[in-house]
Amino acid sequence: MIEKIKKKIYLLIFGGIIIAILLISGIYYYTHRQETITLGVFVGNAWNVPNSSSYQLIEDAIDKFERENKGVKVEYKSGILSSEYSEWLSSALVRGDAPDVFFILSDDFTTFSSIGALMDLSHLIKSDKEFKEKKFYNAAYDFGKMQGIQYALPFECVPNMMFVNKTLLKENGISVPEENWTWDDFYSICKKVTKDIDGNGSLDQFGAYNYTWQEAFLTNNIQLFNESGTKCQLNSKEVLQAVSFLQKLSDLNKGYQVTASDFDMGNVAFKTVLLSDYRAYKPYPWSIKKYSNFDWDCITLPKGPSGENVSELQTVLMGINARTKKKDLSWRLLKTFTYDEEIQMEIFKYQAGASVRKDVTNSEEAMELLNVDTRDNSQINVKMISNIMENAKAQVNYKKMDIINAKLNDGIREILQESKNKDTSLIILQRNINNELNN
Repeated sequence: MIEKIKKKIYLLIFGGIIIAILLISGIYYYTHRQETITLGVFVGNAWNVPNSSSYQLIEDAIDKFERENKGVKVEYKSGILSSEYSEWLSSALVRGDAPDVFFILSDDFTTFSSIGALMDLSHLIKSDKEFKEKKFYNAAYDFGKMQGIQYALPFECVPNMMFVNKTLLKENGISVPEENWTWDDFYSICKKVTKDIDGNGSLDQFGAYNYTWQEAFLTNNIQLFNESGTKCQLNSKEVLQAVSFLQKLSDLNKGYQVTASDFDMGNVAFKTVLLSDYRAYKPYPWSIKKYSNFDWDCITLPKGPSGENVSELQTVLMGINARTKKKDLSWRLLKTFTYDEEIQMEIFKYQAGASVRKDVTNSEEAMELLNVDTRDNSQINVKMISNIMENAKAQVNYKKMDIINAKLNDGIREILQESKNKDTSLIILQRNINNELNN
């Protein structure tokens, strides 16, 4: 009898040990199990300027995320060039094996949001008490919306600015324009500097390069499309003002097409550029390699009679795959890249653009990082950049954006080159674009 009792006790003890081992093993596996989340990235930057540290920010952000989310590993495919990234990501989305979280180039956002590839972030944003939309520059944040729905968050942004050849202006007795300068100021300077320097009968010095209808429309307060992006409006006083101004600028060159080479050689006063160009070519040594034969700086775009000195903010976005099964982890990873102050500050260390967070861009640390390799007489004007970004307008997202922009480019160029009746030509162009939008 005693032996039977002892045997039962031993069995109970042994069974208890086995259960304890299983429980401990289960707990250990649960707490130490490796979960994987995937990320879509590209090499370099979206702005086509020199960048020697394209993966450093990526690695730092992943390291921080993995430290804060034990047992989670972030994986990504390296070596995808920015020029090949759109095709790679589109193919992955079609196959159904796209990353959980991925970067989105500005030209791709309209397509991805309209085909249902991106998760609606509205609920995640609303339920996250720590997330504050007001931390972002408005134009950067709004670019991630399509028809009022937030499908993506901004990661990095650049405004367009006016590059000024200070040496050329000085040689012609002209001061660098103030920040609130106008189209009249712009045209007056372009007219003064456009001339035949060597006396061979051909113009060889010019006013502007790369100033297009986009800049003219933007700075004359032209709302080209309705809110839903389904209707184009070209039949307005403001559009006619802009096209007429572009005609005046074009006429100064007497049929000559100003080139990038003309500007690089120091023979052009103005050129529209992105902040990324300013950041890439202002510091040493790229300042010496690119523009060593003249002194230069960047200022605001000139304003039209109906507009302001505003810029368009181009933005690289990040979004969550609508098919992901790791919604919460994806949201945390997305926030690490776009919302975390430490990671956003690294944009000024390793990227060519600016942080999408106001407090980061306006910080003393950002100012020091921007000018770390810049000589004393060439300091980047951080205050001006911040003001430009604060007042910038978001790129407009509308259906068939690439097709419509191409039609606008061709249509307005034809109006300028063939000196057609502007009112009639704009009405015809408007009709063609609206037919395309609603086809």
